[in-house]
Amino acid sequence: MKPEISLQIPVKDGGDDFRECLGSLRKQDTGGIPWELIIIDDGSRIPVEDDFDLSFPDTVRIEIIRMKSGGNRPIARNTGWHAATAPVSFLSDADIRFPEDILLKHIERHRRNSGDVIMGTRTNSWMEDASPWQRWFDTRGMGGRAAGLFPPKYFVTGNVSLKTSLLRQTGGFDPAIDRYGGEDTEFGFRLARKGVSLYWDPDLKVYHLDTVTVRDHSRKMVEYGGSGLKYTLGKIPEAEGLLGSSWINPVFSKPSNPAAVAMRVLVKLALLHPVYRCVLRWMEKFGKPVFLFTYLSVGGCLLGLSGRNFE
Repeated sequence: MKPEISLQIPVKDGGDDFRECLGSLRKQDTGGIPWELIIIDDGSRIPVEDDFDLSFPDTVRIEIIRMKSGGNRPIARNTGWHAATAPVSFLSDADIRFPEDILLKHIERHRRNSGDVIMGTRTNSWMEDASPWQRWFDTRGMGGRAAGLFPPKYFVTGNVSLKTSLLRQTGGFDPAIDRYGGEDTEFGFRLARKGVSLYWDPDLKVYHLDTVTVRDHSRKMVEYGGSGLKYTLGKIPEAEGLLGSSWINPVFSKPSNPAAVAMRVLVKLALLHPVYRCVLRWMEKFGKPVFLFTYLSVGGCLLGLSGRNFE
């Protein structure tokens, strides 16, 4: 029988996280519905098939695609869906632990036409010793919102499925975004242009094994701001103002009303290196007040967008 859903996972030197990921996938209960797992080996030092247990039930089709020169996540993503044989593609990552019914739930949502795109939550604070930063991160994007349609700026892979035909029609992810972050957002805007229905379902949960620190996240946001965010703002007019990007315009640019001018001045002061570094050290040590995590995340993006860093 032909697979009904295609789970696609890029991985590079996956280690213990990927072992846990694969272990959770071997426990998937789809009620006998066949599915496929496409692993895109994005330049691992040891080939995936030599380093991991890939024994799965007969109802699972396994395909491993090894890329010789890795590092471009959009190309890896596109390689995955090009190989898909199922009508629905599930786009995820190698540091995810999957509940045993997650694939079946995505299949059921598509069968009842909940939306062209079905996105669930990727939980970071699932462990008892979760940090304040991990708990804050789970409130970002669509975190805490009721089920329903969601705006394209919140489109993110990890726990999202969509019709494979949409990937073919749009060309998938833009390989010009060749550094950390932004390919999901840019693709989300292009999906919305086509009138695609983006549906959020918080009952669909997976568990993120990532242990990124506040400082690591800030570095990633700086990289994203100077690469993926900058590129998306130049390519997608609908993305204007994304992540407060208009706040770093010249102080007296239009609109030049007092409130806008004051906001730009305030942002320029907030992004001074001593200020950012001081807040970062404070939040690393104390983790509160939590609104400062938002400052660090958005501020990192704006620093990168303006060609600066905090280090």
